[in-house]
Amino acid sequence: MRWEYRKILLNEHHRQGDDVDLLLQAGEDRWELIAITPNNIAYLKRAVMPVPVDSDQQDSYHAPVIHPKYRNPATGETWSGRGRMATWLKKKQDSGEDVENYRT
Repeated sequence: MRWEYRKILLNEHHRQGDDVDLLLQAGEDRWELIAITPNNIAYLKRAVMPVPVDSDQQDSYHAPVIHPKYRNPATGETWSGRGRMATWLKKKQDSGEDVENYRT
């Protein structure tokens, strides 16, 4: 299995929410947290699935494609509807807006 890696500089990230929200969003995108260093760098990895050569091949694993259910037209931010509600959508809901207005 192949892996791709990513690091997030938590101190330099725009603070719309907290670091937990940022890492939860990464988790929704199938990123797995490896470690957070004392200087607030988060290291993540996720599996890279092979593309099957033959469409009749039954033993290949395909990760399900998760399409966003909610989209903020002003910023382009999305939420799949899985896990904890995205911070941007939660703020809209807390301010009294109907979140269904953002459903794709």
